[in-house]
Amino acid sequence: MKQNFHKRTLKLEEINRFAKVDPEGFAQSENERYQREIDALARFLAVGFDSHCLVMLSGPSSSGKTTTALMLRDRLREMDVDAHTISMDDFYRGREQAPRLPDGSFDYETLEALRLDTLETCMRDLLQKGCAEIPRFDFQAGKPAEETRELCIQPGSVVIFEGIHAINPYFERHLPSENLFKIFVNTVTPIYDGSDKLVARRELRLIRRLLRDERFRGSPVENTLGMWPQVVRGENEYMFPYVDTADYLVDTTHAYESCVFAPLLLPSLKAVPPDSPHAAMAARLVSKLERFEPVSLDAMPRDSLLREFVGDGVSY
Repeated sequence: MKQNFHKRTLKLEEINRFAKVDPEGFAQSENERYQREIDALARFLAVGFDSHCLVMLSGPSSSGKTTTALMLRDRLREMDVDAHTISMDDFYRGREQAPRLPDGSFDYETLEALRLDTLETCMRDLLQKGCAEIPRFDFQAGKPAEETRELCIQPGSVVIFEGIHAINPYFERHLPSENLFKIFVNTVTPIYDGSDKLVARRELRLIRRLLRDERFRGSPVENTLGMWPQVVRGENEYMFPYVDTADYLVDTTHAYESCVFAPLLLPSLKAVPPDSPHAAMAARLVSKLERFEPVSLDAMPRDSLLREFVGDGVSY
């Protein structure tokens, strides 16, 4: 896998200094850094393919892959490239239609939870015919919706398929590899306190998900903490083994994010009762987040990728 970003080291002392001296400027500089990453990727895709290109964009939970896909689509369109996004979630089989785990529960994280025949047909039709019928999944009903939408593309179009399984080798085995470009999106950069790792990459994503689930999905932090081990299991089994096959890596870490997220999340984490099975994990996150200089949400640019987790941002 290519390393397509400037590798950096994030130190708690420096983060807190910038957050205290100029929080708005700190947030804006991080936003501009990420926009430059998207711009560089869009420029590469705009000139890198003579025929249709299917961009397979994957990333773990709360990595920011959905917003990244939309940002990339919009930047390509600004470059006069016909670009579209398709969520692979729309190809789910449905509630209680996934393979079962050894304990009898349904495994909605596995590749086979998708209607692979329908997904492959859509991809082939786009490459060979230039048009395809794209399904929609009705998450409220827990099953595929009856209506579909037609997508027609032009020579040189870019279609971004976004989902946890997008970099799975299955698609390379069934589709022409010269038309596929694989992108992996993740929080790549941890945060250190001296020589000790304070916030790991996976913990950054957990903090994002705790906020998003509480704000937008009606899921209290205890519920999200309880689901997290299953999410991690699915990532470790079905996604991370294929990361090294990606063509391009995008780092979604924003140096100041814990400064903004801490004051928003700490009250809920502190409210987890001591007798909860998730009390230890909540306390561990509290001890980490309390180390960051608090920054108001107002300092976060409205077009920041991080708005995916807290809201009030630009609609992509």
